[in-house]
Amino acid sequence: MPETAPSDWRRFTGVNLSQRALKAAAARKTEIRHAIRVSAAVGAAFALATVLRLPQGYWAVFTAVIVVQSSLGATITASMERLMGTVVGALVGAVAAYFHAKAPDLGGVILCVTVALLAFLVSMRPALKVAPVTAVIMLIGTTTHMDPLLAAGWRVAEIAVGSVVGVAATLLIFPARAHASVVTSVQKIASLQAHILESHVLTLRDTPGPTDYLKAQDDLRAALAKLQSGMNEADRESASKLSDRSVSEALPRTLWRLRNDTVMIGRALRQPLPSPDLAPAAADMLEASAKFLRGTADLLASGVRPDRIAFAQAHQAFHDCVESLRDKGVTQDLEFDDAARVFGLVFAIENLFSNLGDFEERIEEAVAKKD
Repeated sequence: MPETAPSDWRRFTGVNLSQRALKAAAARKTEIRHAIRVSAAVGAAFALATVLRLPQGYWAVFTAVIVVQSSLGATITASMERLMGTVVGALVGAVAAYFHAKAPDLGGVILCVTVALLAFLVSMRPALKVAPVTAVIMLIGTTTHMDPLLAAGWRVAEIAVGSVVGVAATLLIFPARAHASVVTSVQKIASLQAHILESHVLTLRDTPGPTDYLKAQDDLRAALAKLQSGMNEADRESASKLSDRSVSEALPRTLWRLRNDTVMIGRALRQPLPSPDLAPAAADMLEASAKFLRGTADLLASGVRPDRIAFAQAHQAFHDCVESLRDKGVTQDLEFDDAARVFGLVFAIENLFSNLGDFEERIEEAVAKKD
């Protein structure tokens, strides 16, 4: 028995390690797929450059590495920008190389003037940021022994090969659409906003949590910026007829308005409310809003609609509470700053209710378009 124990121990240890490795791989599925896409694109670009006997085929390989992104829309954008920048840089570089051949002693001056002109162009058209690099390589790189126009043609061909391979790899190998990234971003933003609302609920119930509001708002702004990038990538996919975008352009604006509502509510709750009767109804309303927000965002993936009745009931209860306070004359006896905070909270919650309705409409439109 003791003799078999070490063997059994190694066997079970191997099983546990394999399970942990599989779990770790599943958690990084997106990154692993991207790595496979890039590797395949590099191999295909190298093979094509070899078969086509491109004089500097490594530029096709470099391009494949650079342009392959996490989604098809991002890859198309990177490919188009690199190709356009290369064409402009190659043409300007060819002209500069021609003058350099006529006046070799002025090589430094020609180089500086060429870079200055292209840098000015890039400042107006950032998508052409590769142009100065291409021109410089043509002037001082290994293509100086070639005819300028021939060198420009080869450079464009090499970049085109890498760009086409990059788009093909993203399209064919674990295809990732920007629409999926948009849906994920919407759900993340809704979750962040719901978390902030739930923190406000704890504040109203005198049980504040450890939430760092500044960090939460920074994370929310970063997620909103990522959503806008995803929308732009989805537009590029739609323009290329490779996929359809189902999310409306109005959705990011609605999410920004919801973010502003959470800020206004946070400002009103920096100090305890002067009217304690308002706090329970406001807490219930914000708690229902957080649930409705999460449920509406999940509709994009699950198809299960949120509980509108509970949300409407919480809003009606909050409305009745405010009306009761006004009928009792409670708000009339408040000092200016206290009245400003109370009415600011009421205004922000009413805006939140309205914007959540708009958010639901935008999500319903996306679901209907997808179906």
